[in-house]
Amino acid sequence: MTGSGKSVIVVGAGIVGVATALCLQMEGHRVTVLDPKAPGTATSFGNAGSIAIGGMYPTGSPGNLKQVPKMLLDPASAVSVRWSYLPRMLPWFVRFFAASRPSRVAQIASELATIVPTAGAAHLALMKAHRIEGIVKPLGWLKVYTGEKSFAGTREERETIERLGANVQILNQDELRQLEPALAPHFTHGAFQPDNHFVTSPVKLSEAYAEAFTGLGGRFLAEKVTRFEFDGNRVRKVVTDLGMYEADDVVVCAGAWSGRICRMLGFTVPLDTERGYHLNITSEDGPKLSRPVVVGDHSFVLAPMQDGIRLTSGVEFAGLDAPPDFRRIRRMVPLAQKALPGLSDTVTREWLGFRPSTPDSKPVIGSAPGISNVFLGFGHGHIGLTLAAQTGVMLAALVSRRMPEMDIAPFSAERFSLSV
Repeated sequence: MTGSGKSVIVVGAGIVGVATALCLQMEGHRVTVLDPKAPGTATSFGNAGSIAIGGMYPTGSPGNLKQVPKMLLDPASAVSVRWSYLPRMLPWFVRFFAASRPSRVAQIASELATIVPTAGAAHLALMKAHRIEGIVKPLGWLKVYTGEKSFAGTREERETIERLGANVQILNQDELRQLEPALAPHFTHGAFQPDNHFVTSPVKLSEAYAEAFTGLGGRFLAEKVTRFEFDGNRVRKVVTDLGMYEADDVVVCAGAWSGRICRMLGFTVPLDTERGYHLNITSEDGPKLSRPVVVGDHSFVLAPMQDGIRLTSGVEFAGLDAPPDFRRIRRMVPLAQKALPGLSDTVTREWLGFRPSTPDSKPVIGSAPGISNVFLGFGHGHIGLTLAAQTGVMLAALVSRRMPEMDIAPFSAERFSLSV
């Protein structure tokens, strides 16, 4: 190990937080992670399990403005907004639609392409260093469609990520059947990204990183950060609901709760929450999939996890505090059964998680504005699992006062108009 042996507090124990803590520890730092929840049990628990090497295309895209009526009026829409939350969302949406212009989409995709394609290698290196095996598999990511019209609607995204280096293989009906025989035969078009990795249990990957971290002396404290004490432009102490801790540096990796942490630090970021749902469906005697499959016509994913088929679908804007609404995801079950004939209707878990999302689909990675010893790593949206280890490597370099090998300027919090 190298490094200056600093005392570092990481706020947040999701996949980004635990990967960052482990990377910091590998630099020789003494690391404590603060989170009221156990590692990987919040948003990191319930995703579709893809390390998405092609995940460079932003959520905002041309044509989004036309979808607003559907977001507000159609409860079955792939993206929905609760009316009661809309006033709070408006500033974020203004930025989001500005980032959806064609020129901005191309720029954002190019910037994400500087860090996303090597994200899988970062995970593999971290797992190899700590002998973590059997959780991540090189099985790819498959999107399927029932006709030319729905498939053609994804051309811009496909062509963009291909220009940026993603490997996308176009499959016909017969090739789809060969790749995933259990799928219904009515799918006629497919796009396969073979370089993606599949995490068969996202929570187990978080737990494996956490176990490696604690095995080397790292500390997890189940405590909630409530405020910070300053000495000039430095954080001197982190105060929780149960104690007070001094640290040389602080790293904020609190996912969807990072906006609240930033406000405690004296600045704001336009961070909101894309609420995502999943159902876990028993699969012991049912049809088998080899990898996550996106059913493009209806915007849901079927992922063969270790504990069953995970059906994930939809984005809901309603904030962190509103109760869950499982009606839309439940309506997806018959469509999932049509896509995967023989799929059980026995649901063993209903789950809601909170994706931390910026309006330009880029994470916030870098120094906190105006504070010399606080660093930020959050806002990864749909690619938090993908970029967790990569983010950890970059933050570990910053804490060690080295410039990361990759250009992090496009991901700085300074890109937003910050207000105190």
